[in-house]
Amino acid sequence: MTAKQPRQAIIYCRISDDREGREYGVERQEAHCRKLAARRGWHVVAVLVDNDITGTGRKQRPGYDRLLDMLRDGSANAILAVSDKRLNRNYRNAFALLDLIQERDIAVEFTKGGPINMNTAEGRGIARRKAIDAQEESEEIGERVADAKADNVKRGEFRGGGRPFGFEADGITPRSLVCPECDTTEGFVVTVVREEHDKHPEHDDDTPCPIEAVTVTCPQGCAAQPVNAPGSEAWHLEAAVRAVADGASNRSELRKWHEAGVRTPARRKRLPDGTRTEPTPGEWTPTTFLKLLLRPRNAGLMEVGGEITGKGAWPALVDEDTWQICRAVLKHSDRRTSPGPARKYLGGSLYVCGICQSPVKTKGRGNTRNGSVYTCRTEGHVSRSVAAVDTYVEAQLIEHLTRVGAVDTSAAASDAPAGDSTAQLTARLTGLRTRLEALRQAFAVDDDADPAEFKADSRALRNKIAAVEREIAEQATAVLADSDPVDWSLSPEEAWPGYDVERKRRIIATWVKVTILPAEQGRPAGWRPGSKYFNPASVDLYWLKGAAA
Repeated sequence: MTAKQPRQAIIYCRISDDREGREYGVERQEAHCRKLAARRGWHVVAVLVDNDITGTGRKQRPGYDRLLDMLRDGSANAILAVSDKRLNRNYRNAFALLDLIQERDIAVEFTKGGPINMNTAEGRGIARRKAIDAQEESEEIGERVADAKADNVKRGEFRGGGRPFGFEADGITPRSLVCPECDTTEGFVVTVVREEHDKHPEHDDDTPCPIEAVTVTCPQGCAAQPVNAPGSEAWHLEAAVRAVADGASNRSELRKWHEAGVRTPARRKRLPDGTRTEPTPGEWTPTTFLKLLLRPRNAGLMEVGGEITGKGAWPALVDEDTWQICRAVLKHSDRRTSPGPARKYLGGSLYVCGICQSPVKTKGRGNTRNGSVYTCRTEGHVSRSVAAVDTYVEAQLIEHLTRVGAVDTSAAASDAPAGDSTAQLTARLTGLRTRLEALRQAFAVDDDADPAEFKADSRALRNKIAAVEREIAEQATAVLADSDPVDWSLSPEEAWPGYDVERKRRIIATWVKVTILPAEQGRPAGWRPGSKYFNPASVDLYWLKGAAA
């Protein structure tokens, strides 16, 4: 009489969510299953793991697919798992597995819940009912999560997910703050102030009112408002939003971030097989950087489904007026969406040829003996050293701004565009969004509300919101076009080195027309051995603003 051959068992382990990548759950599952295999005298032929993958059947499970293949080809005839819910939370997949178990006489045991018995009608019925119950439980979990997120939206609170850039993992605390009075960097208190219930009679006592303000106070009791710590994520983001609102291009700000080594928050990327990598930060791309600048969270606002629903329960990293201007600039219809190559020189397409009056272009790679040159489209009228012309133009412009800038800025102040200020428009936007959210909440609780009437009222409010946003965009564009790009808080000589190429070009275009003339043959007057042949008389500067230099 031959001894009964031991079962060839597969240990199957799965955990739905392992964002930290620690795999503690699947390790414990394997340990429990190995103990059960030892008690049964089964031989473990494989341990198949689906870590951080749901069992509802919506995503591919490499470990589960391999389990089915091994059962079908006879490589194994037993399954060990912690519970039936680890195998499946989708009854269709579960029924297919149960049919295979019955067909191939496969033994299935769980460390919690006992074995599956497919040899009797009662056992098959119990197994199938458990599969249906597991899917129902999974769907109930999904509903609870969705309800919790909806409640968070109503309260204006963080809805969960990965750590937002500029904030801590709680989505509330800015990263990082510093008190300008006592230099404290930890322990700041975030306080949410909500509107009074008297202003919202449609809300019952359990329904939170919209957020009125969010304050941050120093733990030492200082009166000074905490600010974003220099060099922190929040500080870089605030600087980028202000720069774009002031006329800088988002691609020039992105280059600054790359040079400073600013990275995205660490994320665990999901691989094609369903697993995830270790948490690692990434590089900002033009698309992700643009989305970040447009993010309402930067101004302390809550966004749901692409619409701003009110204030969020977190402090603003930049004031709302500045963010609205930045957003208007980035979304304006006239804005060029294709970034093109980054500019290296000041005069390309900006300076003009003195003969044909066409904008000059650069020629050469900058690594030849004489470097790149400015030349016109014919390439025959003018040819000037890029470095020599730019150096001369910058020196003359700084000298001119130093002499006449103060007079010109006082004159420019009277040319500010008429109409509501950005603050007034922003306040109007806030009021309209509050009305829209109140309308939504009233419709949600009123069983007798007319859907057609709600649809018409909400459409009217959204149209008004869109009109105010267009007005902000037009005003922001007009301000940028008419405003002086020079930072007059510093002297021109101090400020100029800090400007990027795009801003320097804008200043040149605002203040002076640069024309490159044909040069005279021979050495310029005053030439000395060792000096270059550049003749300043071959560059004509026509001042568009201020008295002649």
